[in-house]
Amino acid sequence: MKKCGIYIEGLGAERAIDKLVNAQIQVLAAQKPQKNAVVIWVDGKDCKKVFAILQTSCYNIKKVRPQGLLRLVQSCRRSAGLLAGILFFCACTLFFQSRVLAIRVEGSGAYLGEEVKTVLRENGTHLFSAFPRDTAKLSACVMALPRVTYCSFSHEGGVLTVDVEISDENAVAESKPLCAPATGVVERLTVVRGTPLCAVGDTVEQGAPLVGDYAESAAGRRQVVVIAEVVVRYTVRTQYALGEEAALRQAYLDYGELQDIQLTSTQEGTLVEGFARAGAALNLQ
Repeated sequence: MKKCGIYIEGLGAERAIDKLVNAQIQVLAAQKPQKNAVVIWVDGKDCKKVFAILQTSCYNIKKVRPQGLLRLVQSCRRSAGLLAGILFFCACTLFFQSRVLAIRVEGSGAYLGEEVKTVLRENGTHLFSAFPRDTAKLSACVMALPRVTYCSFSHEGGVLTVDVEISDENAVAESKPLCAPATGVVERLTVVRGTPLCAVGDTVEQGAPLVGDYAESAAGRRQVVVIAEVVVRYTVRTQYALGEEAALRQAYLDYGELQDIQLTSTQEGTLVEGFARAGAALNLQ
């Protein structure tokens, strides 16, 4: 219901309420801001009737502009279309900021643009899709294309840029299996091309083949160039003729990142125990 506020000023202004009630005008609310004045609220459709009834009386009558929250609500109602447009614009801006609006292939492999876009599309990245999260997987797929040796992704302003570099035209990749870089447990295994000979969680021996340089199909076995990467978690147990702090620093230099480290003082120095990681890859950067 749209309300209309009317300010009535004059002697006995409150008697105007009785006059309106007798005329079957419903007064929704009233207040007395000063001695000879009253403010009443009626249904918006009755506003003109109120002025018609009271215009012959000795009152000073004028409409009251809505105040506070009511005024804000009425303003919002009048500006509903504008507010809807602003909200729609903001929603579109937020949506398109996180979407692929264009795909650009750069680098020495730019001539493979269509092939690269096909790879992206097959992996769920296309116009108006979200930017890819697992770029490592996409890079591996792009690098499976002929002669591609490097691939990276970046995005800005809705444009997804793929930097593709190719190898020398006469260069031939060596066909050989991917072998374990250390004795331990396979923590991560990525195979783009080749046949996996183990799985994550398997214990492997250093030098053992983990990805075979062949592929099986209904037509039989054929040799392929392996594109794969493996990370093996292995045990470290090394004695250093050093104090604990020096031994720990040397262990980090020898093995890189260490986990679950234990230091034990011995007659010879310090025994460092823990776990490290070793990685190996073929044709996958």
